[in-house]
Amino acid sequence: MKRGFLFGLGSFLCLGVLFGLMQLSNDVTTAAIVVTISVPLSILVIRAANRAPANRSRGHGVIGWLIGFLIIDAVLLCIFGIIVIFSNLS
Repeated sequence: MKRGFLFGLGSFLCLGVLFGLMQLSNDVTTAAIVVTISVPLSILVIRAANRAPANRSRGHGVIGWLIGFLIIDAVLLCIFGIIVIFSNLS
């Protein structure tokens, strides 16, 4: 499942690189930051996934990939949820 998770995370970061390259014409600073962070991270994650042991079953690999692909979105959703909750308290 570790290999699937890493490949999912690498896929998400590769899509982040593509998104950053598409945004270069609109917002150069944000796109440059996204590309600068996503390119080395995606390379490191995919290399680590290639070194990881193979999954025990195809189902574990698919579920690991799905979790790895969606983990950054889940973290961001939690952060924004916490911000909204604490901003409404004051």
